[in-house]
Amino acid sequence: MGFPFFLKKKYEYDGVKSNGSAVRNPFFTLLVSRVPNHDPSRVGIIVGRRVGKAVTRNRLKRIFRELVRESHSGMASGFHCIVYPKTKILGVKYQKVGETWKGTLAQVGLL
Repeated sequence: MGFPFFLKKKYEYDGVKSNGSAVRNPFFTLLVSRVPNHDPSRVGIIVGRRVGKAVTRNRLKRIFRELVRESHSGMASGFHCIVYPKTKILGVKYQKVGETWKGTLAQVGLL
């Protein structure tokens, strides 16, 4: 089955980038876009090369994949999101990032 709650196709990412609204905080930027159908919400993670070497980028992606897995059951349906993690996450405890993640989702109306 794979990962049913992650964006996979380029057109899904492009739709969020063109229609989404941004929420920024010290740890990440979140783009949120409403989709017409009421399928479960899905999240994409983008970490560019300027963030750091491969080890750093992969660690950031692992952190956010786990945050999405933990919070997906409580997320409202009908949204697509893209997360742009920042390297500041690496110097902070996982619990602090998780609190910020859930607070941001609640602020946007996803929880």
